[in-house]
Amino acid sequence: MGAAVTVGLTALLGDGGGGGDAGGAPGSPTTSVQATAAADPKSPPSCSGEGCTGLDPKTTGCGDSGKTVASQFAGTMQLEIRYSQDCRTVWGKLTGAEVGDTVEIQTSPTSRQTAKVRTGHTQYTLMLPAPKEFTAQATAVAVNGTVVREVPKGHIIRAGADRTDLPAEEAAKDTEAGAGTGRAS
Repeated sequence: MGAAVTVGLTALLGDGGGGGDAGGAPGSPTTSVQATAAADPKSPPSCSGEGCTGLDPKTTGCGDSGKTVASQFAGTMQLEIRYSQDCRTVWGKLTGAEVGDTVEIQTSPTSRQTAKVRTGHTQYTLMLPAPKEFTAQATAVAVNGTVVREVPKGHIIRAGADRTDLPAEEAAKDTEAGAGTGRAS
């Protein structure tokens, strides 16, 4: 019962920024305290667009402005597509997961990032650029079935998003930022 409450709270509360748990992104041995200290919320992000490809949303500061633009649930698992308007990037985030579960974000057949849960119950991918007219698909796979999380082994969750899923104020900013684009009067 205690594990279900912990997993449920992790899925509901997440980590607030758009990143992962103490395990961080793949290949990132940072603790949550180190990862939080790495990105000063008052400083601008350290990358944008193509320059963010394969980088960690937390350590670059992109996670600070990250918003969920699509999500799907299966039992205690939640799959999200996170978007940063400041960085013009997307990444996948999986909460309520178990060690071994995977999450993937894809913006084209050749542009994808995949991560595996190594510790804890939350994992996120590294970033991909999200140009003005982006389309993104996220996939999560439950590697181990457990009664507590109510997700069978091998279960797949999918979510998709594009520019039309952005909050209205961000879509307007994107339109205004585009060269020679705007709304007709």
